[in-house]
Amino acid sequence: MIEDLRQQLRDNPRLRWGVTLIAGLFWLYAVLLLRDTQQEQAQQHRVSAQTVSRLRAQLAQPEWQDRVAPAQTIAVQLEGRIWQAATAGLAQAAFQDWLGGALARAGATHTQITATVLEETADSVADPDRAQDATTPADLWQVRAKLGFDYNTAQLLNFLDQIESHDKLIVVTALKASQAPQSRVEMELTGYFQRQAAPSASPRKALVPF
Repeated sequence: MIEDLRQQLRDNPRLRWGVTLIAGLFWLYAVLLLRDTQQEQAQQHRVSAQTVSRLRAQLAQPEWQDRVAPAQTIAVQLEGRIWQAATAGLAQAAFQDWLGGALARAGATHTQITATVLEETADSVADPDRAQDATTPADLWQVRAKLGFDYNTAQLLNFLDQIESHDKLIVVTALKASQAPQSRVEMELTGYFQRQAAPSASPRKALVPF
């Protein structure tokens, strides 16, 4: 079969030119492809070199060292504003108890409080209201409370002031006040609880038979 092909190439000049043209096209395509690859790699190298040079210049700036201590201080302060709880149930109870106490101190009446721990579970797809915010870190519980109470202006301001001045972070995500048929507030608040590590159990002593 190969001898037949060689014989056809010797006897047919047009076939020889056609094969030569095809080979030339493949060679040209390979050259263009190699050139594009080299240009792309050169561009990536330039971008990487510029990024490294920019980072080195930033690290060489003395103010970066001066910013470390203030940043660490802010991080500690923010961590101090996070509630602490060993379990999700304790987080829910602590948040609900504090809100109930704050409403009592404000003098609110006919109070209703419902607290829920939001978690990333399969049920969250069916019930988005119980789904935890995707931006919440995995080591935090997000506790949402819905509450309602009858109020006057002084009581409402007192309650909001307690939230604002509390040492732990409480976010008011919704507030609706109505005047008729009576003055009543519906609110939604969120608290964030750090998951405390459960204390390790002390090793049990082996019983030595006498």
